[in-house]
Amino acid sequence: MPLVVVFGVAVIEIWFAVPTGLALGLAAPIVWLMTVAGAVTSVTLVANAGSALRGWLVRRRGKDWPSKTGRIYRIWVRYGVPGWGLASPLFMAPPMGTAVALMLGAPQRRLMRWMYAGVLLWVTILVVAGIVGMGLIHAVH
Repeated sequence: MPLVVVFGVAVIEIWFAVPTGLALGLAAPIVWLMTVAGAVTSVTLVANAGSALRGWLVRRRGKDWPSKTGRIYRIWVRYGVPGWGLASPLFMAPPMGTAVALMLGAPQRRLMRWMYAGVLLWVTILVVAGIVGMGLIHAVH
């Protein structure tokens, strides 16, 4: 059951999945694997929903979303798909990062590769940080 919980949380947000898995007492490699699996699943689902999702977001937010003068658009223009894929899991949930990039016109396959790389990067960093943090907590007690 804890594996399903971590996977399910990771589908929505990696920042909650890692501490959840560690708090449930799962081994760090299992937490890493389930978090990556959940996040990659959500990125894949959102990316494959591509045009339907883009249409829904345009109807919901308007044709001018995201703003061509906003911070998101500036980051997109400056760093493109690779930068977005590597950085967006740090700032927003991977499925949301995928959806925003699709709205900005990212090519689906290329975006998926870079989003997967970003998920691997940030889940690895979060698990290592979690292990170090747990070690510090246990060292104090």
